[in-house]
Amino acid sequence: MLFNEFVGQDEIKEYLKKSIRDNNVSHGYIFEGNKGIGKYNMALLFAQSLLCENFNEEPCNKCSSCIKVNTMNHPDLHIISTTDKNIKREVIDELIESINQKPYESERKIYIIKNSEDMTPQAANTFLKTLEEPIGNTIIILLTENSNLLLPTISSRCQIIKFKRIDNSIIASYIKDKFSLDSNTAKLIAYYSQGVLINAEKIALDENDILKRRSEIIKIYDKILDTDRNIIYEYEEYFDENKDNIDELIEILMVWLRDIYFKKYGISDLIINIDYMDLLDRHSKMIKTQNIDKLIKYLQNASNDIKNNVNYKLIIDNMLIKLQEEVKVEGNYK
Repeated sequence: MLFNEFVGQDEIKEYLKKSIRDNNVSHGYIFEGNKGIGKYNMALLFAQSLLCENFNEEPCNKCSSCIKVNTMNHPDLHIISTTDKNIKREVIDELIESINQKPYESERKIYIIKNSEDMTPQAANTFLKTLEEPIGNTIIILLTENSNLLLPTISSRCQIIKFKRIDNSIIASYIKDKFSLDSNTAKLIAYYSQGVLINAEKIALDENDILKRRSEIIKIYDKILDTDRNIIYEYEEYFDENKDNIDELIEILMVWLRDIYFKKYGISDLIINIDYMDLLDRHSKMIKTQNIDKLIKYLQNASNDIKNNVNYKLIIDNMLIKLQEEVKVEGNYK
């Protein structure tokens, strides 16, 4: 991969390239960001650039080092990953033993530690000694979703690089071209990717069910608006089966209510669920604007209550009743 092929994270790319240009590379880095945000791929790209024999703003992809990195066969690139729940001291002991040896082929040795927050206290304290007395030819990159889970003494000795969610417009443009999508579909997928490119690719490839769940939730919402209260209890099983995805389902409902608001006021360019315009139009004539605000706040509170382990079934039943109660069918309200 090249830096100009890496989608998003422009500030990080420029920072890393500049550190190589200026020969100002740190001994330790922490790459922090959500799962799937691109930390590992960026770490590999940075490692390849550091090991490249002909680096000039980009790794050459032709030298022996680049070829070996691209095939994951470079003897001076080490990936520390474990299938265990924790990274144990024994793993760190082996890492330190490796660090104390000279590089095999390059001037540097690079270590990428996945899920670095999973180090046991003993492992973390042992690893800290390595950072306190860094060896000049060694670069260590810690990958984590939350740097606060690392020892403060580790974080303070590393350059912390925070990966941000990629702008929806960038993701939409990328997946539109890659998967030959129409603009509306690309926009929809980008929104539900939550700023993570790999999520967008999985949605486009039907490897992520969020658009399926979106359709299900919209249909459920439409059904409870047109039926009496008893219909609500028919959906208890659905929400019970999708308990692990409840944050996602509530988010879908809030986006739908937000779209109803935009439809009421003709702000179509901000609508996410553009493929349901007819249904949005119908729903926009059934609910007052002030009730939309109430429902969104109610859904936010319901989500918080679930996180706080309040009775799940009770929350879901009350949520569906609330969605039904706030609907008014007479006239077009604003």
